[in-house]
Amino acid sequence: MDALDDTIKVIRSTIFSLKARDRDTGTGLRSRCLREVDAATETLGFAPTLRVDGLLDTSVPETIAVQLIAVLREALANTARHAHANRVEVHVETDGTEVWVRVRDNGVGPPPTPTRDSGLGNIRERAESLDGTHTFGPAPDGGAALEWRVPLR
Repeated sequence: MDALDDTIKVIRSTIFSLKARDRDTGTGLRSRCLREVDAATETLGFAPTLRVDGLLDTSVPETIAVQLIAVLREALANTARHAHANRVEVHVETDGTEVWVRVRDNGVGPPPTPTRDSGLGNIRERAESLDGTHTFGPAPDGGAALEWRVPLR
């Protein structure tokens, strides 16, 4: 049943991703996420994958949506600058009580001792300003994983 549920989620996400008209003209959070991922394609040198689950357009208030898009943009920019990856997976999801963004890559992973904190510091501050959390570290299968999670108000 879990595998079937996951397959249904992927199919739904794929259907929404294929709606090119929404990509260019939609004002909802789902469309804005698609545009951010599309925009990152040039700097990354490849197209990241995007999975979107839940009722983002109706459940996530605009004040949180603006911060989420900024976090997504920063995470993808950091990946392009530092990861040396050839695969990036983005997952944006809400369950109606909170919303989260996960960005995973297959690159070199985080440095053992970071020299700067500007991009991650911005992401952390955005989470904290909304009573949320963020984590960043090595992904279990190599590369790096970032998660940004905030409660919906």
